[in-house]
Amino acid sequence: MSQSVALKCLDKYGFPLAGLTAAEQAVRTEAAARETKLLDKWSRQTISWHPLSNTPPPSKLKALARDGIPLSLRPTLWYQLSGAAALKRTEPAEYYTSLASLGKLSDQDSPELSLDLFRTFSTHPLVSSHKALETVRRIVTAFGRRNQSVAYSQNVNFVVAFLLVVMGLSKEEEVFWVLTALLERRLPATSVVEGSSGLNVEQRMFDVLVERKHPRLIEVFDRLECSLGGLTGEWFSRMFTTALPAETTARVWDCVMVEGPKVLFRAALSLIKMNEPALLNTCHSVQVSRILKWRVARSYQADVLLKIGFKSIGTLKTDMLHQLRIAQQAALSVEVAAHKKRLEDILSTNAAARTPKTAGKSDNPLAAALGQCKGQSLPLPINGIASSRLTTILESPIEMWGEDY
Repeated sequence: MSQSVALKCLDKYGFPLAGLTAAEQAVRTEAAARETKLLDKWSRQTISWHPLSNTPPPSKLKALARDGIPLSLRPTLWYQLSGAAALKRTEPAEYYTSLASLGKLSDQDSPELSLDLFRTFSTHPLVSSHKALETVRRIVTAFGRRNQSVAYSQNVNFVVAFLLVVMGLSKEEEVFWVLTALLERRLPATSVVEGSSGLNVEQRMFDVLVERKHPRLIEVFDRLECSLGGLTGEWFSRMFTTALPAETTARVWDCVMVEGPKVLFRAALSLIKMNEPALLNTCHSVQVSRILKWRVARSYQADVLLKIGFKSIGTLKTDMLHQLRIAQQAALSVEVAAHKKRLEDILSTNAAARTPKTAGKSDNPLAAALGQCKGQSLPLPINGIASSRLTTILESPIEMWGEDY
């Protein structure tokens, strides 16, 4: 019978571990023992593959990545396999330095960034240091300056911070290029860089996949009025960095570097499958939340998770996911347009019906329109308006809204 190990310790990457059971500790010990074998296996391989080409990765490379990359080789191999090294060669030697030092790094680059930095792995001894926070700021700012059409997202902070934890603070420029290769080449059009709109699409895709592969679970979620998206959104938007243990997240990322975004869906479906028996027996949405938060956070068996993800999920081809993404983007656009049209109709009706007697009752026609929509769900973003901004808009005079609203 497993008992809690009364030790406060850190994992390989410095994240605190607490309340490990004897079984969980045994799993981690076994994983550590595999490092020597993995190191030997990788050192004997010579693989020729251009990560930025359209050529699929060799089967041998995919098998190696799924077995795991040794801790000591991970920084170098992520830099190579992600395409970061190749991408860096397409730019001048001082490209990153010029981006990071272009003008003064200040809150003007992104007012939210300074606030979000302190919420990024705040308990990690390395990431929470002033030096690390400034490094994250420089990398995120440089990425934003390179991709000026991409809105700032807090999710990028977590990706950068995790890369720094794995690769080291001394690898700042390499981390920038791995981030760039991931978000520009490996994981295009994902919730990491597209914010709430991208997350809506990714989550809708995941809902479709869960319904196809676990229809009984969808019935449970519907009966309990439980939103799967609210519980699994950060799996995609933060690439599991705040959901799985760090060592398990690194194993998932090993595969992402080689095989791309389909790995995130395989890992997510694997977590659902691993917890399906418990989820089917739930009687309350709170239980669903506990299972998908607590159990996932203690998923130390990376080998089991990946084995299920690649062997027991079934076909999940990149082309199929691409078509599914296009379909869900189109469906979301139609829904958002329909809700926008309905709001405009209500605003128009209210404006026509206003009289001097009632004109003073509400100076905010959008608030009145939303009042009439009470009880109806509105997909976000609505015409690009994030939920956090709706409150501000509702409290502002109509002349301050601007053309975008």
